[in-house]
Amino acid sequence: MQRSSSEAAAQAAPPTSDSGGSGPGDVRRPGPADDRPPARWAHRPVIAYRVVSVLFTVNTLVQAALAGLFVNGDVGLLTAHDVNAHVLTMMLVAETVAATVAWRVRANRVWPTVLGAVLLVLIVVQQIAGYSRDLLLHIPLGVALFGGACTMTVWAFTLTLPVRTLKALHR
Repeated sequence: MQRSSSEAAAQAAPPTSDSGGSGPGDVRRPGPADDRPPARWAHRPVIAYRVVSVLFTVNTLVQAALAGLFVNGDVGLLTAHDVNAHVLTMMLVAETVAATVAWRVRANRVWPTVLGAVLLVLIVVQQIAGYSRDLLLHIPLGVALFGGACTMTVWAFTLTLPVRTLKALHR
């Protein structure tokens, strides 16, 4: 018994419909992951995000140390604390961008990008409270920013590379 080429192709291929049917008119469109070749650079946004998040967390600790030394009487460190606040803001922008790129390239969760945006708002409020010398708001916001920085750093190191990317890296 001879089979036509369309019957043989239909029998060899699994059902391709989004609805689960297997009729000849059922064709599944490939998703974004299906039509992308394995990218050798797919790990780079994750590495960049890890580096920036660690630097931001360490610099947040430096900022707390500068504040503590200023409160203990070294008045000259207030300028360093002010300059470092602007550096922290730029680092947080870079970290949020890196989290967004890692999310978009790797199709991971979006919450680190959202957390980065929330931290950006908090850091602006933190700076306003600092300039107005409202320590009752400034100090707890600093602690919250450090907690957010630690959370984003932990998340950055829990990312794993997909198997297809790891295979592409080892070729």
